[in-house]
Amino acid sequence: MLKQVKPEKPLKFERIYEDEETISVWKYDYNVTRSGPVSVDFKYKKGFGPPQEKKKKTLGDLAKEAQKERKLKKPKP
Repeated sequence: MLKQVKPEKPLKFERIYEDEETISVWKYDYNVTRSGPVSVDFKYKKGFGPPQEKKKKTLGDLAKEAQKERKLKKPKP
């Protein structure tokens, strides 16, 4: 009887995705997990950079802005 040989799937491999702004390298290691990539690296092309983080407004900042708006809308006697 002949044994059927199954092709071996690699346990470690990379997938490379490229778009107009970035090159993403997704690294998989089936020894660690099979549910997703172990790490993802983003490399930005020339002329592009990582997105800038905007400062989130706190509740205090929103309250101060609301007070300023109310003061501007109040009619002066």
